[in-house]
Amino acid sequence: MITPNYNYIENAVSELIQPGTENRILLSLFLFLHALMITLFSIGILVHHPYKESKSIYTGGILLFIVGVSHAFSSNIFPMDPIGTESTFSGFIHLILVGFTVVSIFILMPLFALGFYRSIKWKSYRVFTFLCLAVIIISGIATPIAIAKNIDIMGLTERITGYTFYIWLFVLTYHLKKERL
Repeated sequence: MITPNYNYIENAVSELIQPGTENRILLSLFLFLHALMITLFSIGILVHHPYKESKSIYTGGILLFIVGVSHAFSSNIFPMDPIGTESTFSGFIHLILVGFTVVSIFILMPLFALGFYRSIKWKSYRVFTFLCLAVIIISGIATPIAIAKNIDIMGLTERITGYTFYIWLFVLTYHLKKERL
């Protein structure tokens, strides 16, 4: 809403914080806080679910920590290059960090689902996780196809992927909180 000519369907989130954009500092701060919350949540998981209790949950916690740190770096230190410009070192690192995030998410979701199923018997969470993972894979595959066919829906597919992950994370938080009560 505060960025002129930005379209949620067509434009990637990273375009909001690329060099030269209006409100870059404000939006980078917001994304940094978002990354900090993910990182703190992952630390909580690591503290409350030690390696000896569940290797799957602990490893998932480490990967979630990597997601948080990767978000912090890719949204603040290594922003995306403006589309259509020459690649820079910063833009290259941004792509690598986004790649780490995607791979980490693909691995951590099943690890949590299997770990919590084994230790706490969250059968419905396991099913929910694999449904969310299917949505993420489909929307993730749709992104390069849309780019190759010059269909401007990168923002939409990116948001489907991201929001699905955040819904999954919210449900995980709910189950963890419920377990502690």
